[in-house]
Amino acid sequence: MDRRRFLAKLSVASALGLAGCSGGSGDTDTPGETDTTGPGPTATPTATPADPPMTTATRSPADEPTATPTDTATPTDTPTATPTPTPSGPVESDLPALRTDGKWIVDENGNEVVPRGVASVEPRWGMNYADQNGGDYWETLDHLTDESRAWYPGVVRVPCTIGSWEAVGGPRSYANEYLDRIVDHCAENGVYVMIDHHLVKEYESDETDQKMRRFWNEIAPRYADRSHVIYELYNEPTTPAYWDDDEQAWSAWKEVAQPWVDLVQDHAPDRPLVIGSPRWTSLPHMAPEDPFEGDNLIYAGHIYPANGTPEGFDDIYGQPANEVPVMITEFGWSETGEADVDQGTTSGWGEGFREWVDSYPNMGWQAWCFSGGWLPRLIDSEANVLGGDAFAGHTVKEWLYDKRNDRTPDALTTTGADYEEPSDDTAPPIPTNLSTYELSDDEFELSWSPAEDEETTTQFYRVYVDDSEQATATAEAFLMGGTPGESYELSVTAVDALSNESPRSERVTHKMGGELQVIAEIPEADSPPAIDGEVDDAWSDVSTHELENTVQGSVDSEDDLSVTWRGLWDDDAFYVLVEVTDDELVSDSDDQYNDDSVEVFIDADNSKGDEYDGTNDFQFSFPWDGDTIAGQHPQDVSDVEWAQTDTDSGYRIEVAFPWSVLTVSPSADHAMGLDIHVNDDDSGGARGGKLAWYGEEDVAWNTPSAFATIQLVE
Repeated sequence: MDRRRFLAKLSVASALGLAGCSGGSGDTDTPGETDTTGPGPTATPTATPADPPMTTATRSPADEPTATPTDTATPTDTPTATPTPTPSGPVESDLPALRTDGKWIVDENGNEVVPRGVASVEPRWGMNYADQNGGDYWETLDHLTDESRAWYPGVVRVPCTIGSWEAVGGPRSYANEYLDRIVDHCAENGVYVMIDHHLVKEYESDETDQKMRRFWNEIAPRYADRSHVIYELYNEPTTPAYWDDDEQAWSAWKEVAQPWVDLVQDHAPDRPLVIGSPRWTSLPHMAPEDPFEGDNLIYAGHIYPANGTPEGFDDIYGQPANEVPVMITEFGWSETGEADVDQGTTSGWGEGFREWVDSYPNMGWQAWCFSGGWLPRLIDSEANVLGGDAFAGHTVKEWLYDKRNDRTPDALTTTGADYEEPSDDTAPPIPTNLSTYELSDDEFELSWSPAEDEETTTQFYRVYVDDSEQATATAEAFLMGGTPGESYELSVTAVDALSNESPRSERVTHKMGGELQVIAEIPEADSPPAIDGEVDDAWSDVSTHELENTVQGSVDSEDDLSVTWRGLWDDDAFYVLVEVTDDELVSDSDDQYNDDSVEVFIDADNSKGDEYDGTNDFQFSFPWDGDTIAGQHPQDVSDVEWAQTDTDSGYRIEVAFPWSVLTVSPSADHAMGLDIHVNDDDSGGARGGKLAWYGEEDVAWNTPSAFATIQLVE
């Protein structure tokens, strides 16, 4: 899914590898108002692409057409009678075997160990698409584990997908072709290896059970006596998710997965086993109260910027580490990532994430992913380390270097080259030859010539609209949505592997065909209103707009719920005054949409995309009792000024939205998308009704295309 400013979708495939994701926030209402079948706001699908060419790549490798399996292993409820032995002549590792002791992972002597490392790509994919990684799989594995390259991973996480092991004939053939060599390589290079059965799928079907048993009946005994091997049971169980009931989700998962845990541990009782959880491995907080049965169990968490900040996810991923071993087996970020998965920056998310992880001395981690094709990437397609504010690569590499002697076994490779910060600060060339081509009254294509960076590689482009940064692009062309009758002034910059940005290109102007359909005009204020919840003189001559559409539940009378709003603007802000008549005011729910509250939806550039663009599409939720602002905010909203006042008939909300927050420049004739909704809760619990100004269905929380068009006038 493409979460950009008013762009709808890419018009060409990017040779760099693009990201998408499965899942969204469901179709029931405000994000979080989900049923038990659809993905909710905490889902963080694995950032893994399908095989290129990736016109719209997904983060979960698609299972490929497979040859008829040749392995003889048959799914059973118990370990196979004669497990396949470890191949003859394995490379012995000097690394001590790991086990768990309380909340710690420890070695054979009880010394505390914190495994930190990096995920490789899936080996078969790495061999088939060497051009994505600056070399084939074996070359990238050498690169990652070569101390002269100064990465110093303590563990290499190796994702093993069903599609790949089936394509080569089954787990045994897969181990013969790839895993044996990987395990030996890591032993020889003083690195632990985590064999990750990289499923991203539902977990209750017979088909899933058969795949799990077939894989682990072969793989678990094969490396059972290899001291440097760690197993990861199931990368990301997805559904059943039971979004409103963590206990039910964990219980359902545990009932299904405990036999798999038993199977692996019967085969390999001395190998540490990492266990995920439903909702894309996002429930490790359930483990302390209801752990799996078994020894040497470690609980996984996957965290991406869509999970929010540590303050928001610490209870889920951090606090359990005070009681059980927790390992963050996936994390990463990229400015060009997907808004509902991995879109973030080093300064805005990565640095805070590192500080949070380091606050738990027993928490291990593996960054995703040492690839130029699987997203989010740590390297580019030529094996250059990505860095700067836009990418995680150098942050992860420096972090591994800094921690290489912190709770690591003596036999782990920690000496060699020093980490060197990147020295290239040369910006790539300015993009040239911008042009536009209109496809319809609401869509056009912007394209430009590639900017070739002679120092590293050009990684993406920033698209500027009317002097505001509005999009990132990993290709040289976009399909962009616009509003009929509107004009857009466009320019582009190039950004390289170290986040160096070129000056802006020459501008090109595109005027959309058709006519702008304005639903309301917003007058310019002679003087700004005082944001105090009162109706002062600034509002005296401003037209009111009535909310007349019931989009949820029922509204019995004007006293039950009736609403009007007014709007103003000046050079500093967009102002909204909402007056609510409501004879019963209630605030008793965790979610504001289930209580009395006002929702203001703004598409500041009127792009009207099918999805929130991650730049200037907003949902602001204001509770009647003056609590904090909720909703969907791609920008920091701390500068939004607002006030709430109770009235004889209900309450009033007054807000000033600074243009700096909305990321557009105001002027007469500027058009924006807008809708205003009000929730009504008369009796506690879930809301009883909801009114909307423009929308006839309650979909504004999910799609700005449902907003009205308003226009600023003098």
